[in-house]
Amino acid sequence: MPPDKDHEPRWNIIDKLFNKVDKAMDKAFLDNKCSFLEVDIMMLMVTEKLSQQKHELYQMYLKHKDADKEEEEDKDKEVKKEVPEDLYK
Repeated sequence: MPPDKDHEPRWNIIDKLFNKVDKAMDKAFLDNKCSFLEVDIMMLMVTEKLSQQKHELYQMYLKHKDADKEEEEDKDKEVKKEVPEDLYK
């Protein structure tokens, strides 16, 4: 089965972003005399930020999923209440 076009990475954007980060790292090494440890710590901080963003998106997804589920349950309850309560008395 071929991959879905909507889920295919946009390599041109990834390449541009990588080039910007690469230039910033070169500048950090040359101009700011950063050590590998300092750049590695910065990359760790970026990785942590990405992890936090993924966690927030997942929480939003779960909240939206729960809201949809509650909405469906409410609709099911409304359908059952369409019949008047005293119809069979």
